[in-house]
Amino acid sequence: MINKGLLILSCCLFFVLANSFAQQVPEKAMAAYYKAKDFGSRTQWEEAIDALNVAIRLYPKYTQAKELLGEYQYLLRQNEAAIATLESCSGEPDFSARATFLLSEIYLKVRNSEKAKLYADRYLSLKDKAPGASRKAEQTVLNASFSIEAKKNPVPFQPKNLGEGINTKDLEYFPYLTPDGKLLAFTRLINNQEDIFVAQKTDTGFSKAISLGNIINTYQNEGAESMNADATILFFTACNRQDGLGSCDLYFSQKLNNRWTRPMGIGVPINSGAWEAQPSFSSDGKSLYFSSNRSGGYGGKDIWVSYLDDQLRWSEPENLGPNVNTLFDDQCPFIHADNQTLYFTSNGWPGIGDGDVFISRKVDTGWTKAENLGYPINTENNDNGLTVSYDGKTAFLSSARDSGFGGLDIYSFGLPKNIQPQLITYIRAMVMDASTKQLLNASYTIVDLETGREVYKGVALNGNFFLSIKANRNYAFQIQKEKYLFYSQNINLKEASELRPYELNVLLEPILSNSKVILNNVFFDFDKSELNSASFMELDKVVELLQKNPAIRIEISGHTDDKGDVKYNQALSQKRAESVVNYLVQKGVAKLRLIAKGYGEEQPIISNDTEEHKAMNRRTEMKVL
Repeated sequence: MINKGLLILSCCLFFVLANSFAQQVPEKAMAAYYKAKDFGSRTQWEEAIDALNVAIRLYPKYTQAKELLGEYQYLLRQNEAAIATLESCSGEPDFSARATFLLSEIYLKVRNSEKAKLYADRYLSLKDKAPGASRKAEQTVLNASFSIEAKKNPVPFQPKNLGEGINTKDLEYFPYLTPDGKLLAFTRLINNQEDIFVAQKTDTGFSKAISLGNIINTYQNEGAESMNADATILFFTACNRQDGLGSCDLYFSQKLNNRWTRPMGIGVPINSGAWEAQPSFSSDGKSLYFSSNRSGGYGGKDIWVSYLDDQLRWSEPENLGPNVNTLFDDQCPFIHADNQTLYFTSNGWPGIGDGDVFISRKVDTGWTKAENLGYPINTENNDNGLTVSYDGKTAFLSSARDSGFGGLDIYSFGLPKNIQPQLITYIRAMVMDASTKQLLNASYTIVDLETGREVYKGVALNGNFFLSIKANRNYAFQIQKEKYLFYSQNINLKEASELRPYELNVLLEPILSNSKVILNNVFFDFDKSELNSASFMELDKVVELLQKNPAIRIEISGHTDDKGDVKYNQALSQKRAESVVNYLVQKGVAKLRLIAKGYGEEQPIISNDTEEHKAMNRRTEMKVL
């Protein structure tokens, strides 16, 4: 099948040959030449090549025929033959600007950056050049210069084919990995039919990929997919649909009772009369990135973002600006689970091939200037569809390599440190009533204990939520709901020897007699009973709870591990409980509603057999009386 992009290049960038020749061309040679042009206009390039060979045999100095022959050889991907043909006449005085430009493009294709730059520079020095081709030639000069330097300084790259469970003789591309790394989705092209497939993560790799089913995959094309964090909402691209607004639109489907709903167009303002495709949904569920050639952009296809508000309405899309988008095509966005690192494909920034993968990071002032991922991650081939694991260490890319199963396959590779996203982990929680196990729509907050600033907040819709959190911070994590005791956990990533995800089943205790909760964000220094100031945030939540429930009384209890003297531990735990009660009283809670009780080492919640378990037993609890 002939690449449509090459046909467009032929139509748009190559101007028509002049009819007047500097030399006297024999009539039969000229007739063969025009016969070839007629074949070429109908994309019958093999027949055109035969006619041109006749013309050149009849008149060996026929430069225009050789130029056209080189063009048709290029369109048939006979790059080496095209180079030989064009080089054979490149020194002739009537060698055209068009052919000079084409020779530069072909050399770029065959990875000869020096020659590509040579002919691009030569084209730019000519008077009869076309504006569109000039811009492309300028880009070729930049690309060739970048490629030469990049190949001198290759980045670590050891791609691993994902194997026959994922890759086939057909084309696999647009990989997407859910933020928890448990599901890989991708697009497969079978007999010109695009469908979406998924594979589950296993201990040894991925399970055999399966189709998403006929609700999603139809006789039309579906692909370039993205999902929310728990893989219950799917976004994808579909084109030329009767209910569509443009040539391609974004569609979505929701997974209910383990079945996908019938897809619907996402609608305005994201879909328009233009081309919208390649969605990437942020892990926090608040942003949708996509590529579009809608008006208001910088060039061909740009990357845009739309935000979801509390009423589940999409904002007017915003262009990511000139540090991401160029005069050419910028597409295939992937926003990492850190919600600040964007990977995308572009042929407008200096690169090595037709489309390289770049990185940009979100900062207070916008986005940082696009940075090429380097060679040999990027090559002269069209590299796109990058997705990155939540820990930033592993990337997945579609690529055509000799070691593959056929055409584009999906590969994994270790991502170099300097182009990894921010170091993060995630919290996935299911929130239930401790008694009935009913899912609860509870709110959650995460506070940075060093700054006291609330850095994350939200609601666990249908009892579930997923949240990415930055490393190297000490967090107080709480879940609360009216008529329930709040849930408390300390997530100290500053002292963590390794990052691990937090996958939690949270049981909220109804406010009833004898219900209790551990105050995991109440801290004391070693062997001290004075409250650490980092405890105040948690205790203020206790104050708030008591204010909202004025009829309840509580016991604050202190507990230790089994280190040291039993009597000493009991006394220390009593003093710590009293410190908490004193703080609550200072905050306006009536002392009659509070009891301080130290239990020392009498009530361990786990065996004191390890340091980690001992730390769990050193705790402060709140119990409703």
